[in-house]
Amino acid sequence: MSTRIVFTEAQFTPLASSLGADDETAAVVATSLVGTAATTVDTSVARAGIPKEVGSITLLAQTVAPVPEGAYVERGPMGLSISSSGWVPAFRAAVAHDQVPVFVHTHPRGLPEFSTYDDQVDVELAITARAFGAPYYAAIVVAGSPDTPQVAARLYDLGETFDAQAPQFVVVDAVRVAGAGLHLYLPPGDAEEWGDSANEEQLSVFDRQIRMLGPDGNRTLKHVRAAVIGGGGTGSAVSVQVARLGLGELVIVDDDVVTDPTPTRGHGITTGDVGRLKVDALGDHLDEIGLGTPVVRIDKPLNHPDALAAIAHADVVFSCVDGHGARLILNRWAYAHIAPVVDVAVLVAPTEREDGGREVQIEQRVTWVAPGTACLLCRGRIDPGLAAAENLDPETRKALAGEGYVRAAETPQPAVVTLTTSVAALGATEFLLRLTGLGKTEATELLLRSHLSELRRNARPARPGCFCATAAFIGRGIRAPYLDLLGVLQ
Repeated sequence: MSTRIVFTEAQFTPLASSLGADDETAAVVATSLVGTAATTVDTSVARAGIPKEVGSITLLAQTVAPVPEGAYVERGPMGLSISSSGWVPAFRAAVAHDQVPVFVHTHPRGLPEFSTYDDQVDVELAITARAFGAPYYAAIVVAGSPDTPQVAARLYDLGETFDAQAPQFVVVDAVRVAGAGLHLYLPPGDAEEWGDSANEEQLSVFDRQIRMLGPDGNRTLKHVRAAVIGGGGTGSAVSVQVARLGLGELVIVDDDVVTDPTPTRGHGITTGDVGRLKVDALGDHLDEIGLGTPVVRIDKPLNHPDALAAIAHADVVFSCVDGHGARLILNRWAYAHIAPVVDVAVLVAPTEREDGGREVQIEQRVTWVAPGTACLLCRGRIDPGLAAAENLDPETRKALAGEGYVRAAETPQPAVVTLTTSVAALGATEFLLRLTGLGKTEATELLLRSHLSELRRNARPARPGCFCATAAFIGRGIRAPYLDLLGVLQ
């Protein structure tokens, strides 16, 4: 089972900053539960060779309630105790809102380990959470210093198998913090395991990138779950690049087939693949690379339940789509799931001059979409009317277009492999630098105008009242109505 606990940067930063204090600090986090049994994506699971009983659990932080100062009975650099008034109301409120309570406390300048006392407290908190009706309870220790925090987390299943006398828990695979940057805090023991002789071959294979990223950066990549939406020119280029980084999992979503023009831009796609599903042509190529990244193939549109289930636990999603419909969904998904969407786009506008010559305008764009940044609607990158039309089934759209209610399907736009490949590389590099902390995060959009040899970056604020700046929407996960997109999702 794969597990994640997820925070926005705005939620996690105060917890890390409290490591600068002399005494331990505690808080209760109310989280939205996203759980996916593997059987919800049977076809994809079968293709990836993943056992059907394997599922995933992600807890998305919605509110962080610091323990009130008056509720600390004892508080020092090596421990604390809290009266029931400091955590019971927060637990009750979380469960009342169908959320999972998570107890967080700090170890200033200490180690990311649960003490024997922590073990006893967690059992008591888990029993109480179960009595309130919570399906799970989780605990987190944030340790070290404000600049270099370390995290340990564990998850208790409070279902029928829960034994209060000998409660079992699982170590959380990663605590994800997403915003203008992206960070995965891995279990403390992971570094030691990576150093085992069994991993020497892996270290040798990735030697060149380790020389840039360091062992920690390379180890983090092995835990990343990524998704690429669109398997054409841009999507195939992104997929090949991130697969060669050695990610932990890669999901490819595309319901289209390879056509005659696809091999001119599709990496790993040949003329012999014409007529095949793009996810199969691309997936076979990615498997043949042989670096061990499992590739899950989803031959459905993004608004299909199987596609949405397959990306529900992704740490990052690359939006490599041609139109506005899928972008509209991913634009909201990034905030509901607290995971960045790297939106990659190319616009080529050739024109004929009066003298018979040709000119071209080339706009290549990479936008980092995540909590704390302006969404694509705030940036004017999505046409809502066109997006709504694209998310209709083809027959309905054709009928409504004939009646003048929606726009008809547009003709394919110009595309050249050098442009789709270069913008894909820019998008993959933005992800890599932000994940490893090697890049700047102040700007959240990159604009390349190749015909003018011009590269610009920008950052824009969210519009007042937009969902992307609304606390109640961020981290809401799969709550109905999902993404607040009635009539768009199948």
